[in-house]
Amino acid sequence: MLDTLLKNIKQGIQLREQLIELKNQIKNNREKQEQCLLYLQGNYDIWKQLLKDEDPKVRKNTVIIIGELELEELLYELFQAYFEEKTLFIRSDYVKAFKKLNVEQYVDKLKEQLQSLLTTKFTIEEEKHITEEIRVLTEVIGQYEKISKHYFIGYDNAGQAILTTNRFHPEVTLKQLDHCQGKKIGGGVVISYEDIRDFMSIRTWQELLFPLPLAKNMELDPQEVAHKILLGGILEFLDGKHLQGGSYRFRVEIRGKLELEERKLLMKKIATVLEVKSKHRLINSVSDYEVEIRLLEGKMGGYHTYLKLYTILDHRFFYRKNTLATSIQPVTSATIMELARPYLKENAQVLDPFCGTGTMLIERNFALPAHPLYGVDLYGKAIELGRENAKTARVLINFVNRDFAQFSHEYLFDEIVTNMPFVSGKQTEEEVENAYHLLFKKGTTHLKKNGFAIVYSQNPEIANRILKQYPKWFLMEQFPIYQRETSCLYILQYKG
Repeated sequence: MLDTLLKNIKQGIQLREQLIELKNQIKNNREKQEQCLLYLQGNYDIWKQLLKDEDPKVRKNTVIIIGELELEELLYELFQAYFEEKTLFIRSDYVKAFKKLNVEQYVDKLKEQLQSLLTTKFTIEEEKHITEEIRVLTEVIGQYEKISKHYFIGYDNAGQAILTTNRFHPEVTLKQLDHCQGKKIGGGVVISYEDIRDFMSIRTWQELLFPLPLAKNMELDPQEVAHKILLGGILEFLDGKHLQGGSYRFRVEIRGKLELEERKLLMKKIATVLEVKSKHRLINSVSDYEVEIRLLEGKMGGYHTYLKLYTILDHRFFYRKNTLATSIQPVTSATIMELARPYLKENAQVLDPFCGTGTMLIERNFALPAHPLYGVDLYGKAIELGRENAKTARVLINFVNRDFAQFSHEYLFDEIVTNMPFVSGKQTEEEVENAYHLLFKKGTTHLKKNGFAIVYSQNPEIANRILKQYPKWFLMEQFPIYQRETSCLYILQYKG
């Protein structure tokens, strides 16, 4: 089939149709790409000719095929054709082909082209194609040069922000705001601050969002949304909080009741209009973006705009370099420790019988210093990763690679803290039930009388059922953590 297509292309038979079919067959198909290269035997004259064809769609598909086949031998001809190309809807395809080739020698020319596009006025009809070309040029240049990043300097600029938190427990974060005024809202707290550093170290918030007050109660019409976002002062806001101006790489995120496909289409349309209306000071980027423009549906309908800045460095969980699929999120662990704070003891001896990569023990120590800390886990890889995390966090944890059923120790512990195994593709319900029996039965041999267990469960129905079988464990408090996953925190006391 490929042989026939290539023969027809060489003979100019139904050229446009044959090129489209070849493009479709070899796209992201390495096996067919190799077959095509084998047939061509290093003779690429046909592609050189087709780059000069008078039919723009023939040129377009030729460019795509050259990129898919990664024909480095045609790089010079491809660049010549790119700079001579007058048909705008094709130009971004040249640049996409450059992404798959080694164009390091041409980076300076690409930067000149990018600057030219950014400073030239185009008609409304031209802008759509120019915007795509600018976006892809930025990506290609970024493959060879570190893209200039914006440095956040707006720490002491007073303002308002949203801290998203655990939906059940915004008060945990609110009560830690010593230098800020705040109040609870759905999914977090809204605060008025004088200095961002006043709350950056609080470990129980998930995201920091800045509202754009003028860009709210909007229908999802791309023109209206882009107009209000720009009118709301997004560029002034970004410039005021960063060391240098210029263009900002961004992405759009819509959160509401829309279906996935409709949401994706609207995000793309809004991003395109924002690029054009901002005169490309906002550049949509699929990766390495600095700003997320989040459109969040309100309770009464209409969408409100919030900015999430990736230029603000968040060092709170710097230690978490290694994780597993079963690892607990550090914000969740920190929230658990704050909820359990009335039961924690300074310099307590703490044991985690199912420690994984050590997040619970590390966050326990950050909440209130404890010593010694012991982490036990049967999975050797988890222990290995946990040791690295603890070393990075500068928290001394004694990791033991052993089944908790075989664990022994000379003295008793003040506390047990643990994220329990949960039912998943790797853990059956029976295995999880056995883990709870092991905790409640063997835990009594390691915990002091009246000691506490801080237990996070993602299977509370199992935890509740099995806890009833162990009357020496007294339930002090139970907190819901997540609704969708139906997870709970149990604070238990061993009565001995």
